[in-house]
Amino acid sequence: MSYDLESILNYIDSSSKKLIAVLGPTCTGKSDIAIAIAKHIDAEIINCDSRLIFQEMNIGTAKPSEEELGEVKHHLVNIRKPDEIYSAANYRKDFDEIIDAHRDADGNLNKKFVVVGGTGLYAKAALENLNMPETGSNTELREELKAKETEELAQMLKELDPKAYLQVDMDNKVRLIRAIELVKDSGKTLAQIRSKASEDRYDTCYLALNFERRRALYDLINARVIRMIRKGLVHEVEALLNKYGETQTLMSTIGYKEIISYLKGEKASLSEARREIQLKTRRYAKKQMTWFRANPKIKWFYRD
Repeated sequence: MSYDLESILNYIDSSSKKLIAVLGPTCTGKSDIAIAIAKHIDAEIINCDSRLIFQEMNIGTAKPSEEELGEVKHHLVNIRKPDEIYSAANYRKDFDEIIDAHRDADGNLNKKFVVVGGTGLYAKAALENLNMPETGSNTELREELKAKETEELAQMLKELDPKAYLQVDMDNKVRLIRAIELVKDSGKTLAQIRSKASEDRYDTCYLALNFERRRALYDLINARVIRMIRKGLVHEVEALLNKYGETQTLMSTIGYKEIISYLKGEKASLSEARREIQLKTRRYAKKQMTWFRANPKIKWFYRD
């Protein structure tokens, strides 16, 4: 189905559900569509992007502007500092608190919400009832894994759990370490550990945005990275680095990690850093598609 706004709004109007999830890979226009839907049905927006959670990380995360955030009430945006840790379990807890605060005396939801973002793990944890592992951290193993390069960790996960390798963001060292830790300590695959209960946690109307021609999406990603650099991504990263240091959040976020490497003289040029950001963002978009295509309830809308 083509994804013009009218067709999306017609699809939303055909559903009586109070939760509308707008998902899909990066750079597909989810924020604009979510704001339009929220205005159309008088809803509030709940962010489902793991990086919009953090304050001061604006350009590199393509965070909506203050004006856009003001058009419709947004939840779970700018709620943590870049030197804090935030997980899918934290997200589900915060998500539930928002929902529970908008129930009537009978427990029914008295407000509509548009859940928008591209972090598949967060969407599955909050909406689809993905089981969150209770396994604690293995300090000795974690320190051993931290000393390894990201590429080495990715290969290790591929050998341990090939299916997890297709889903975990290979450029996010924190998530790679956690995935390896869970698989090694439990003796199970990540899919077995994070098995989904038969019933979703919330009755949700799902839609996702994408392009039928992958090249069209990749061209937009490449152009967006160039715009980010022109808007001052290097200065934003430099300011965050001076203020917070090389935090786990910054070093596990595409765009920030590569610019930090450039600022430290580990990249030959800004152009090299830019190309690496473009490449890793394209790879990340492919991982996002894998997450969302696993949900048969999603209705796909294509921009092209």
